[in-house]
Amino acid sequence: MAAIDVRAVLDGKVWPQDVHDFVGDVVDILDEQLAEAGPAEREAAARDLLDLLADDDLVIRTWAVVGIRRALRVLGDDAVLGALDTHRDVLSVAGVSLWQVSQPTLLAEARYRLDY
Repeated sequence: MAAIDVRAVLDGKVWPQDVHDFVGDVVDILDEQLAEAGPAEREAAARDLLDLLADDDLVIRTWAVVGIRRALRVLGDDAVLGALDTHRDVLSVAGVSLWQVSQPTLLAEARYRLDY
């Protein structure tokens, strides 16, 4: 399988496999992509997701936070917590208004998602 373009998925540029029977969001589409990927592709996608925590586009950054547990499953605590620390400044802002986001900043949202 080709590499997963995580940014394109989070930007809404990748369609679900069955558009007629799909209920979800871009993170669910990412899950579809990851389900068909091998270990190397999953690891690369998880690293890309962590890099997108600092994306210039606040929408992409917000979706990366919403999907952060996908990186946790593949890379573990140290990599994810390290990325949060590295990107602390750009995550210390409110995300875009999505029903999936309940915390006042993206950093707080990421930590909330990692706690449950």
